[in-house]
Amino acid sequence: MKKIILLFFTIASCYANAQTINWSTPIEIAPSSYSNDYPRIVLDGAEQPLVSWGGANKIHFSKWTGTTFSTPIQLNNDTTAAYVASWTGADMAARNDTIYVGFMHQDWGRKTYLVRSFDGGMSFSTPSLLENYSNFTSRFPTIAINQAGQPLVGIMKMTSAGHHPHFVVRQSEDFGMSFTAETSIITSGQMSEACDCCPASMSAAGENVALFYRDNKDNVRDVWAATSSDGGIGFNQGFAVDNSNWEIFSCPASGPDGVVIGDSLYAVFFSDGQCYLSRSDITTASIKKLQPLSAGLNFNTQNFPRIANRGNAVVIAWKETDNQGPKLKVLYTEDITSDMPFQQETVYFDNFASVDVALAADGIHLVWEDTWSGTVNYVKGTFSSTSLHPITANPFVIYPNPATTELFISTNEAMVGYKIWNAQGVIVVRGETSSFIDISMLPKGIYFINTNQNQSPLKFVIKK
Repeated sequence: MKKIILLFFTIASCYANAQTINWSTPIEIAPSSYSNDYPRIVLDGAEQPLVSWGGANKIHFSKWTGTTFSTPIQLNNDTTAAYVASWTGADMAARNDTIYVGFMHQDWGRKTYLVRSFDGGMSFSTPSLLENYSNFTSRFPTIAINQAGQPLVGIMKMTSAGHHPHFVVRQSEDFGMSFTAETSIITSGQMSEACDCCPASMSAAGENVALFYRDNKDNVRDVWAATSSDGGIGFNQGFAVDNSNWEIFSCPASGPDGVVIGDSLYAVFFSDGQCYLSRSDITTASIKKLQPLSAGLNFNTQNFPRIANRGNAVVIAWKETDNQGPKLKVLYTEDITSDMPFQQETVYFDNFASVDVALAADGIHLVWEDTWSGTVNYVKGTFSSTSLHPITANPFVIYPNPATTELFISTNEAMVGYKIWNAQGVIVVRGETSSFIDISMLPKGIYFINTNQNQSPLKFVIKK
């Protein structure tokens, strides 16, 4: 029996200080020959969009060039053929010019893989195996980047026969080249397991990390969160972020999405025909608020919600179908922590499937699977004004990374000074350059580099 306790957010179509959001004309990221399943969008250090998607057992990646999207790069190969569908596929996380993409093998639950880029998506590593189980299999990798810039990967683990699915988390200390032993998360009880057809999502902010997944206890498939307070080393608690008590005897194939803001978790999820937003408190491990995404009931069904934040500002996107057909809906608020009302936008009307969203200082980035054209579509909603603090674009780019003998620097200055530190914090190389740095004399390992440009970030380099 369905029982929902609703503690309301304020949701409104407009309010006194509402943003005017000017939506661009949708564009196709690539021709339909590249497929269009399960697009995911994140932003780089300059808050420009990076997009991954798949189809026909391939994973593709494209980035915004300033005027259009780049020609897609294929991230996997024939031996690492990927499982991709409208409801699941690769997951991606990025920070500055570092990008991680995880995906599972086309043989359902066989293996999961990770690829990495350290040059903003100009090139990627070959796929590396995330695990090497002898008696277990895995699926549904989800990725976050912790406070130290290291990737965290959550994967669903189960027996070789596909029994007893549950999520584990692995952490890297060398930027994805290897991973520590897995950490199991706390579930709802001894008789529970993860919903074996429902992808998860992971989010990190400061030392707080949360993995959001759909639980399955006697066919009650509410959404849970496992949390870490030490950057993902250990997950010391798990609790429900959903009290829908949704009992279903078939697999819903729809997972949650969530973000960490301070000491709160904000999760969006599908339950019994409609989508919800919940806020939970990490300290007390309890739900504080729960609200349907649409205030009215003038729709037939909703599904596949996604959420993104930039500080306290939050945007949510989902698919909603009414008597006129499918609609891409968006909710946006400048400060979810103060219960500032949401404004609601209908962005797109047509046949489409999965959607994803990212939030920048100047607007909202959206991608979706257009089932009419067979392409991934992109649109940006630009704010008329913004109180969000802008991010300064990365003043320099280094490539290739990993490197063997030379590092090339792309910069807007004719000559820059630079320093390179080893992993122990000792400066090993310094000088000036207009184009490249000779690193042939350095031993193999991890190094850090920055320049004397204003606000130049510290970047890491792998010497191989």
